[in-house]
Amino acid sequence: MDIELTYQKIISALGEDSRALIRYSQNELEKLTCEFEAALKSENFDHLEKILCLVDHSAADHSSWEAVIIQSLNQNLPPRLIIFSLNCSRKHIIQARFKKGHRLQYDFLESLKKLLFSSSPEVVEWTLRTIEECGNQGVLFLQEFDKIKPPPWKWFNPHQRAVRELITLLERRWRRFEKP
Repeated sequence: MDIELTYQKIISALGEDSRALIRYSQNELEKLTCEFEAALKSENFDHLEKILCLVDHSAADHSSWEAVIIQSLNQNLPPRLIIFSLNCSRKHIIQARFKKGHRLQYDFLESLKKLLFSSSPEVVEWTLRTIEECGNQGVLFLQEFDKIKPPPWKWFNPHQRAVRELITLLERRWRRFEKP
């Protein structure tokens, strides 16, 4: 599998308004997993971005990528790559586990909790969007929301405003779970 060629195919397909989903063979999955781990270890961010693109555009969810995605969420990556990792986690961790009827791992939830306190408002916004997909297990984060709510003078930033709106939505949804 040529990662650069596959990446260029996905980008050109996205430019043509296609979904650009790819079915990987077992051999390609193993190679992509090794490349993913190596890019994380070497902190080769350009290569990692391409790999995350390939992982995100997989036609099927692959729970075998769960550990390496959690590892990427726990590393100190640029905000853009964290957002890509969060997007991959939605498909390959959350949807894959829910399809099988399994709960989310505590390691993954802890990674999300850490990302709630990111200095990048865009990362916080995408973390909240990921938490929204966690279903009722996301109620674990309810106590953290008061600590990250942006004050009114920061609402002029579109990401801060989105953070505020997502927190309000989630608090309303989970209000019934709170103990009186």
